[in-house]
Amino acid sequence: MQLPPLSRSPFRRQPADMLERFNDWQDTQAGQAVLDAERAIVAEWTPRLVGQRAVEVSGGRCQDMLRDIRLPWRCSVTPMPVEGGRQATSRVALEACPQSLPIAKNSVDVVLLHHCLEFHDAPHQVLREAARCVAPGGVLAVVGFHPLSIMGLARWFRRGGQRPGWNGRYFRPYRVSDWLNVLGFEVEGVASGFYNLPVGDRGRARLRWLDWLGRRFWWRNGGVYLLVARKRAAMMRPLPATAGFSRQQGPTVVSVPVARWRQQRNTE
Repeated sequence: MQLPPLSRSPFRRQPADMLERFNDWQDTQAGQAVLDAERAIVAEWTPRLVGQRAVEVSGGRCQDMLRDIRLPWRCSVTPMPVEGGRQATSRVALEACPQSLPIAKNSVDVVLLHHCLEFHDAPHQVLREAARCVAPGGVLAVVGFHPLSIMGLARWFRRGGQRPGWNGRYFRPYRVSDWLNVLGFEVEGVASGFYNLPVGDRGRARLRWLDWLGRRFWWRNGGVYLLVARKRAAMMRPLPATAGFSRQQGPTVVSVPVARWRQQRNTE
């Protein structure tokens, strides 16, 4: 009996032009509305960060999500060309693949993955590479689309999954948190936003009642989410000193009860 071939990757290969279509969609009214919601979520989180170095890894064009961070050194990594234009918005811009970052191990305090898992063939490797760069005690944040939101569910109707911005592979925050736990991280919290549909300004104005319902009833299942996890640091606990290496040695003279000593003298 001939056995079926073993699949090397559990995920299907993404189309070659998916990132280009996603970048074009971000320039539309719907894409700018989603980016504004993501920037608002990240802006509430960045003032709590401490450290020296921060890196933003973008799945497409760099959107400079860490513009309000207070860390002295900041860098952006994108797979798209960085020569001039809108790419050089942050202090340092690098062109590299998210699956192989040119960053030393345990050298960064904050790493933000901006839609890096949805548009790559190996999301496990992307997350593992980002975890490698985070120093012990550092923070790894993931910005992604929520599959159980209004936006995630509506993309399956009217062939929405083939449109720019609605395509890609959506991962639930609980699934990403399981991957981070395996990599040695502890999830600190999840924030979400954008409870409307990614359409034009007129369409979102007609559906503004979705925003009110979303903030009131399904505030955890927004169209976009920010998942924050902290890398566990190895703790050293000093062991108690053994008898052979103790500084204070015990008495060498063994005490004998006086009553027993007198009893032995009388018998002699």
